[in-house]
Amino acid sequence: MKKAECRFCSFIKRVFFLSFFFIDFVLCAQVESVRLDSNAIGSSNVFLPEGLEELIEKYKKANYTSVGISGFRVQIFSESGNNAKERAQQSLLEFNRSSEGVPSYLIYQQPNFKVRCGDFKTNAEARKLLKQLSGQYPGAYIVMDNIKIAK
Repeated sequence: MKKAECRFCSFIKRVFFLSFFFIDFVLCAQVESVRLDSNAIGSSNVFLPEGLEELIEKYKKANYTSVGISGFRVQIFSESGNNAKERAQQSLLEFNRSSEGVPSYLIYQQPNFKVRCGDFKTNAEARKLLKQLSGQYPGAYIVMDNIKIAK
């Protein structure tokens, strides 16, 4: 009986030792790359999965490249089809002649050419321009857009 117990104890010891070795191996395998700053006082080790820094850079490029802030503009023209670009350019020229000092933009958002006017932070500011333009451009309306910030 004693020999059978010793074999069982030996088996348990081996399984126990191998399980700790396996767990340690698995935990160490989770770390793909290490970024260390050992010169800084109070520094920490930062463990990053492989490719995370590249993903962060892609996120920054996608989200911080747009110039301006979210705001409002008045859209006075939107059309697609034959000669839509020429009609949009004509509408832009007419607006620039009649409303000096108000920025205007020719925008192409497939399949439409659009003419938008103004750079307003609030809807109320855009409504003032819309009221002024309602006689000349009865189909004009306010849209949200990225606006340029005055420097």
